[in-house]
Amino acid sequence: MRRFAIFVVAGLLIVPLRAQQQPQPPEPKPTQAQQRPVFRGGTHFVRVDAYPLKDGKVVEDLKLEDFEVFEDGKPQQIDSFDFVKFDTFTPESTRRDPVSRQEGFDLAADPRNRVFVIFVDMTFSRSAGAVKATANLNYIQQPLSNFLDRILGPLDLYGFLTSRNSSKDLVLQRRSLVTKEQIADLWRSSLIDKDTTDELFGPPPIRKDEQDAFVDSFRNRSRLDSTYTTLEGLITTLGSIRQERKSIIFVTDTMPRWRPNTKLLEDRGPVLPTNGIYGGRIGTNDPRGGVADLNTIVGEQQRLANLDFDQRFRDLLRDARRRNVSFYPITPGGLQAPVGLVGLEWAKTSTDDLLTLAHETDGIAVVNTNDLNTGIKRIADDLAAYYVLGYYTTNTKFDGRIRSIKVKLKGDGKEIRARRQYVAPTAEEIAALSAPKPAAASVERDPRAVFLGEAALFVNGQSTRALLCTRTDRVRIEFPRLSPLDGRVARLLDSRGQPLAVPVNVADDEPRARLIVTLSLAPLARGSYSIELTATASGLSDRRLVPLQVQ
Repeated sequence: MRRFAIFVVAGLLIVPLRAQQQPQPPEPKPTQAQQRPVFRGGTHFVRVDAYPLKDGKVVEDLKLEDFEVFEDGKPQQIDSFDFVKFDTFTPESTRRDPVSRQEGFDLAADPRNRVFVIFVDMTFSRSAGAVKATANLNYIQQPLSNFLDRILGPLDLYGFLTSRNSSKDLVLQRRSLVTKEQIADLWRSSLIDKDTTDELFGPPPIRKDEQDAFVDSFRNRSRLDSTYTTLEGLITTLGSIRQERKSIIFVTDTMPRWRPNTKLLEDRGPVLPTNGIYGGRIGTNDPRGGVADLNTIVGEQQRLANLDFDQRFRDLLRDARRRNVSFYPITPGGLQAPVGLVGLEWAKTSTDDLLTLAHETDGIAVVNTNDLNTGIKRIADDLAAYYVLGYYTTNTKFDGRIRSIKVKLKGDGKEIRARRQYVAPTAEEIAALSAPKPAAASVERDPRAVFLGEAALFVNGQSTRALLCTRTDRVRIEFPRLSPLDGRVARLLDSRGQPLAVPVNVADDEPRARLIVTLSLAPLARGSYSIELTATASGLSDRRLVPLQVQ
């Protein structure tokens, strides 16, 4: 755990500094989908990423008229069409890391960037051997490094997490040096470093955890709970920053779906805390021994025994489909040769669950193979390109429900892999967008103070008259600076005019004499806001408000 933390901090401090010394690649042109307003005539715009495949690769010569889009079975008119292809085998010097976690999320909202996360299960990346369980992470280390070398380009954003991380640890990056060091340390860390389960329950009384690696026990349930919790949070985070597909490269040999098991509590028997004086304090155990309080352990055992991982697996699939997140499971153990009927059944169930995880989220499962490099190449080919189709939905009954999407090719009528679902806005949200505030920035200033000119508004780099946006858009406001300033402050206000704890960046473009205000919409809920900029000089203030609607 500690060694991984050191690597992450080093990456945050060192890599961006080096990246700043490299020339930035030219900014690609906005897609047609980015140039469409998100709201028009009582309906709203939906973006769909599509993956027509032939021989495992995306077909690259298709046109708009080759596609058909259906929402809940009804045909939709395609209003925008883009083909996005990513470079591969690019040197690290051509890739620049975002300077902050928030900038990475802002960039991820752009469909021209590819977004994926490598997630490694530190507990269940092992297989049942003839005598004891075998840790398999050493087999995946080199293929994962090769995958990064093969796939990463200047428009890639990726994260690296393990089951010992929280989804809040997600940082999107472009460079790979630090991540490769973390990957090279996976096997050692899985065997030696302590995790939160060790910190809670202490070392096992009998060192047989390798033989019991797949037993439904409190320890394994605790570690499986960590895996599910991180993946659930990761899906929510990725879904909030981007409409287009997000991919999770999931390294594990199994993903158990244990049901509630009260027999664990029965086998443990009743627990009667024994109070005593430890270190001069009354308690149920000696805190100097490094083990949690007995009451804490008993409560955690009660919670773990009642967890339903089968239901959580189903909920994970549902949420992944709704948020357009695809899973690409990889089993580092490769081909299995279990001993006995129990081992055979376990291996079959594990493989079936991972195949289900991939199939239900439009990913690819690399299972039952020792050639991990070839399997990972299949994933790289699958992520190499895609089409972005945009349409204004004909369904104006905005009820906040799930809408199903299907994409077909007109030639053969076959359905192709594409975004499956989205959540419709509510009637209240559409009503707010139907009556936007005045397009021009409102003015509240001292009559003697005119330090700023009229605002120019931009969404995803395109000029606009009003900020009618989704959470995946990037907003920029430019104010001409008419005179020297003593200070400038930008804030985000809610519909009541109260400031929100959301950072609003403001910079002075000296050559053009403009103040540039930028804001990420990813952390915002749907609703009405105002962006406030206050410029001061000679004791006077010029305050400007720009209305913002987030769908």
